[in-house]
Formats: sequence, structure tokens, C-alpha cells
Amino acid sequence: MKRVVRYLVLLAFCPTLLWADADTPCGELWFARNAMLNDAGYCFATPLGRSLFDNADCTTRQPVVDRRVSEQISIIQDLERDPPFALEQQRCRIDTSQRDLDEVPYIGLRRRVAFQPATDGTSGGCIGYQGSSFPLYAAPDANAAILGVVEPGFSFSLSHLPWRDWNFAIVWRGDIIGEPLTLGWYRQNIGNACTLFAR
Repeated sequence: MKRVVRYLVLLAFCPTLLWADADTPCGELWFARNAMLNDAGYCFATPLGRSLFDNADCTTRQPVVDRRVSEQISIIQDLERDPPFALEQQRCRIDTSQRDLDEVPYIGLRRRVAFQPATDGTSGGCIGYQGSSFPLYAAPDANAAILGVVEPGFSFSLSHLPWRDWNFAIVWRGDIIGEPLTLGWYRQNIGNACTLFAR
């Protein structure tokens, strides 16, 4: 019982789990969309794009992406055009004349992801996972690179929209405090394997 109370206190005061609710995730949506375009060879013209993505290997202003990436980019663009998290319905607007984007949590880890997740601003988490270990992938594909493994006792946030039957998690070794250990896509039924599940 003491452990559950401790986790409830962590949920109440831990901003890392609830970061998506604290502010609009417009910056993250912008990053996710453009990271996939960068992987396809897009040449950025804005100061922000040039600062966040290396144009040294760019090849085109009209990149060709596969069908899945195109669908995900469309989902992200829809969220940017009509954000469900906005108090007043207005489009996401990112100042691309700046050279930094503070709104993207764990941007270093996110750069390792090949298929970027979308978010609608909601958040949740699995605190104290007690199931069997499972891998996290760079894309929702069992042939993608493995970015890490979720082990019993780990905790992870669930602040992103699923893709088909895959989910995206940001993972901590224990409590959801400080910098995460890893992140990635998984296709594991976590069921009732969390000491505490918050949504």
C-alpha cells in the first residue's frame, strides 16, 4: 500500500509523465513531421530546420516517403491544423526563424526513432511494470532496429497515439523521474502488469 501511495504522489508532482498536458505539443509535432522528412533527404530552408537537422546529406525539396510515413505525416499535419489540445481552436504555429526548439522532450533520444510518433496532448503511464521483458523498436516494425528493452520494475509514459497495433513508450529504469533510459515502439499487451496504470 505504501508503494501505491508513493506512486500516486509521484504522479501528482512529476511533470515528466504529464509533460504533454502542461503545454501544447506543437513543437513536438513539428519535430516529428520534419524528422521523417529529414530521413527522406529533405533540404531545409528555415533557420530552425537547418539548426535541428543536418542539411549536409540532403538531396531534395520534394522528398519521396513510403506509404506508412506519408500517412503518419498526414495525421501529424491534421493535429497541427486542428489541435485537440488547444483551448481555442487555432493552428499550431512554430517560429521557424529561431534556432532551437525547447518544446521537444528528450530530443536526443527522439533522433534515434525512424518512424516518429504523433501526440494529441494526452498522457498516461505504466508505473512499476511487472510483466515479461519486451523490446522497443525504432519503428512500428519487428524488423526495425531495437532501441532498448523494457524490464520488470521499469516505468514508462504513454503520451503518444498508437500506430495500428503498436504503441510508443518513453521508459525509465524505476520511477518516472529525471532523464529516461530509452524509448520506442512496442507491440506487447501490458494488460494488468503495471503496479499503477494512469491514463
